Amino acid sequence: MFDAKKTIGATLAGIRRKTYQVLDIVVMDDGSTDGSASIVTACAEKDQRILFHLRTRRG
Repeated sequence: MFDAKKTIGATLAGIRRKTYQVLDIVVMDDGSTDGSASIVTACAEKDQRILFHLRTRRG
C-alpha cells in the first residue's frame, strides 16, 4: 500500500466481513505519507487476522 488513505478503510472493511476462520490479511506499507498507516493500525487492533508491516519507500 502507498498513500491509500481514501480507499484502505473500505477495502479492509470489505475483507473483514468475510467469515473465513483461517484468513491472514497482509498489508505492507511502502512508506505512505498520507496517514493511511494509522487506519490500517486501527483495523489491525480490532481484527487479529490483519498483519501490518511498515517499511521504507521502495517504489
